[in-house]
Amino acid sequence: MYDPKKGKYTEEENTYIIEAINKGSAAGKRDRDLLKQISLDLNRGYAGIMSHVRKLRAENPHRFIQNDGDPITFRLNSWEKEEEDLVIATVNRFLKEGKSLSTAIAELESKLSRTQGAIYQRIYTLRRKNPEKFSFVPEQRPRKRRQLQDWQLNRATIQKAHPSFEESLILKTFEDRYGRSTPATKDQLVRLMRQYGCTRVSIALLTLEEDKNFPNIVADFLSSRLQHRHFL
Repeated sequence: MYDPKKGKYTEEENTYIIEAINKGSAAGKRDRDLLKQISLDLNRGYAGIMSHVRKLRAENPHRFIQNDGDPITFRLNSWEKEEEDLVIATVNRFLKEGKSLSTAIAELESKLSRTQGAIYQRIYTLRRKNPEKFSFVPEQRPRKRRQLQDWQLNRATIQKAHPSFEESLILKTFEDRYGRSTPATKDQLVRLMRQYGCTRVSIALLTLEEDKNFPNIVADFLSSRLQHRHFL
């Protein structure tokens, strides 16, 4: 059974990694192949090696040979099986501990050279392809909403929305980023999740700051707040 070594890297391992990368780069080998070979040679996990190489490059750039002046970033568009296994294990561990999905994604962002949006997209894909590997999979929303007649809408009574487990995690993510929300805000977020689905709302929330209109909204709110008489 494969049992990769864990713990702090020794100076001998660091030297071996740097020399192996320099020799491989000089020989024109692919980054992925270099990392796989180093992982096997040192009996270390692939994702761990990739993360440690980025750390070594940041701390000791002078020890690495750079081709054409451009450093190797080890940013891979395709996902390795080791990366996917790390994603699944981390998500399962955090949800089992009652922590939000956003905290799991934040930890994965520090270990993998991926954005939070890319990580969440991969989680969504893996959940759809291999739901049995996840300890918790959110329920899929209905594809088509039932259309109500006018008389049904007039007689409908407003009931407080009770969030599900997945919805509660997204609400916690929202509050972690933007502060404590009011009951009205929580109800609005729950309605959005039930209208568009938890997955779509989560992706939109995690990539909100990447929207080109987001700074304008923040600036308008800041201007309004500064003009408020009771601000100070």
